[in-house]
Amino acid sequence: MEQLHQQSILFAVGINHKTAPVEIREQIFVHEDEIPALLTELRKTLVEAVVLSTCNRTEIYGVTTRTDLDLDFYKDLLINFKGAETFVSREHFFASVSCAACQQLFQVATSLDSKIVGDTQILGQLRDAYAVAKRHEATGKILNQLHQRAFKIGKQARTETRLHKGAVSISLAAVELAAEIFGSLTGKTVLVIGAGETARMTAECLIQRRVGKILITNRTRSNADELLESLKKSNNFAGETIALNELKNHLNEADIIISSTSSPAPVLEKTDFDRQTNKILLIDIAVPRDIAPEVAECKNVLLKNIDDLHSIVDRNSRRRMADLPLVKRIIMKEMSNFLVWYYSLPLLPTVLQCGAKPDKEIQSEIVRVKEFLLANVSHVHKLAMQNGAENFAGHVEVVNTLVAMKNAALTLRLEIEA
Repeated sequence: MEQLHQQSILFAVGINHKTAPVEIREQIFVHEDEIPALLTELRKTLVEAVVLSTCNRTEIYGVTTRTDLDLDFYKDLLINFKGAETFVSREHFFASVSCAACQQLFQVATSLDSKIVGDTQILGQLRDAYAVAKRHEATGKILNQLHQRAFKIGKQARTETRLHKGAVSISLAAVELAAEIFGSLTGKTVLVIGAGETARMTAECLIQRRVGKILITNRTRSNADELLESLKKSNNFAGETIALNELKNHLNEADIIISSTSSPAPVLEKTDFDRQTNKILLIDIAVPRDIAPEVAECKNVLLKNIDDLHSIVDRNSRRRMADLPLVKRIIMKEMSNFLVWYYSLPLLPTVLQCGAKPDKEIQSEIVRVKEFLLANVSHVHKLAMQNGAENFAGHVEVVNTLVAMKNAALTLRLEIEA
């Protein structure tokens, strides 16, 4: 068999809500200003890379040509980058190659892999992650193709199914949890810590629940002011901003605190509630956590974090289960199309891999390769998931098998034509 040239192998590796609890996820969370440095580190051994880091997942999507480095190398790289060796181990990670990595991203884009199926935020977060990688010239042919397809089916899931109808984000789930605990939020004073998109969505949900007053605080006061002004343009409600350094003086004014900053350290500690006289519900939806876990020991305080939203998640998930088969069919169709393109790359003539313009003979070969893959797409998918989903060597084995199958098919065709 002819030796294959250097192959570009797609993979995904990371930690998410299915593989690790919040106390582990917060250790590995990559802040926005850290991502460029992580991309630089990844590009030392990868051809392409995208880093997606949210409250529920930190995942690396990469393309490599090196089979001397295994998936554990990238688990260790992320752990060491975050200095999390004491808390995080390889066992907290998932890892997948080629077909399985494609499936992982498509399930993320359509929100099937979200903690809250139908999550409205994840597609935008994925777009932002891709934009950062592209801006730092960390993407290429494979990740560009993969992400554009992911964005397409993410939009399809929103517009062609009921998966997102009445769907909840983490923000809405937090507000629904507060409503369950209090019975009604009418007249309640809510303090929102943070001024980003999650804080905005939280405030919008609170306004719909007719809360009495919304207080907004943020490290940068002007951002809190801008958020409040923006909300008041389209809503009629009582609200004001407070300086973050005055936060502790307002704790007894609030019935509920919902916190969603990107602070690397807790914003509220146990000692901040030493003089808490009224009962208060704290919902921490940040990763890393904004509220120290020890706060739960304080009198008059009920503390919840994003892992406490299961009842809300489960109830709303049942409403959307009816359209899950339709979304899965959308994913499978796009996966098949992507895999035909992806596995055609190592099967095409070497001259094309170098970027040369194809002549008529090579154009005919391109057609033959794609016809071969289309005719065998079910087998390719099965082969890739069984043998090529867990390590780079498995991918090489799949490609070698496909080359042998293609050569055998070509030989048979020539014999028939003769």
